[in-house]
Amino acid sequence: MLYGVIVLLAILVLLLTLKLVLLKREMRGIVKDMKANEDGRNLSMDLIDGELQSMVLEVNRLYDDVMKVRAEGRENEERIRESVSMISHDMRTPLTSIIGYLQIAEKTNDRAETEGNVAIALERARYLNKLVNDFFELSLIDSDRVDVRMEKVNLSEIICEEILAETTEIDSRGIEPEFAQSEQNHYVLADREKLVRIVQNLISNAVKYSEKRLEFRIDEKEDGNVSLSILTDPGEKVDTDRIFERFVKADSARSDGGAGLGLYICKRFAEKMGGTISARQSEESFEITLTLKNFE
Repeated sequence: MLYGVIVLLAILVLLLTLKLVLLKREMRGIVKDMKANEDGRNLSMDLIDGELQSMVLEVNRLYDDVMKVRAEGRENEERIRESVSMISHDMRTPLTSIIGYLQIAEKTNDRAETEGNVAIALERARYLNKLVNDFFELSLIDSDRVDVRMEKVNLSEIICEEILAETTEIDSRGIEPEFAQSEQNHYVLADREKLVRIVQNLISNAVKYSEKRLEFRIDEKEDGNVSLSILTDPGEKVDTDRIFERFVKADSARSDGGAGLGLYICKRFAEKMGGTISARQSEESFEITLTLKNFE
């Protein structure tokens, strides 16, 4: 009897010793893999012990998180480099133009020619100022430091005001804006300052790229939202999915197309106010639609 117990204990000790040896071997293998695992690949799950498998599974999850953070970091670094490059390029062009026209104006004795060159330099300076404002707004948006103050805003009134502000450019292009609902009041829940910025940008783009048509429509939806649609000539084919991305221009062939930030800023401002903005193009028209909450 006693002999049987001793044998049983000896077998148990042997099994425990064997398991301990195997655990040590597997632990050494895990440590070795972790030291050599610079690229964050998952560790092998081919283990005998269930608890070790659970531990390795958790380590693999941590590796996945680390690699995701690394990837996001590289993406952000690439985005910053791209932004700096695009900003430098877009600011250099008008700045060079300003310097050039002012130098010409300085050297000429013809008053009319001087005034013309100064006027062009001033126009380019205004454009440069717009770029600076766009880049500043971009920095605020990307750092999530945009303050939104929601209030009751008369959308119809803002549209009429911004159409009047663009009257000179609209008339010079021979465009007759159409806003059949101009006498009606449509109220939305929005940040007035940011809504004005969106409408300014949308109208400015519409006037810039349209030949004749500039139409405004407001629709009150059953879901409690209000949509503003701006329709222009169909124009050249545009990637409507990408025009709201940063540094994407509707027509890259145009030197006065801006930095490609306007629609991106519009999209982010709309999202900050709980709204959306989208675009679609057909054979009849190019249409951008801004949707915001109805103020009830």
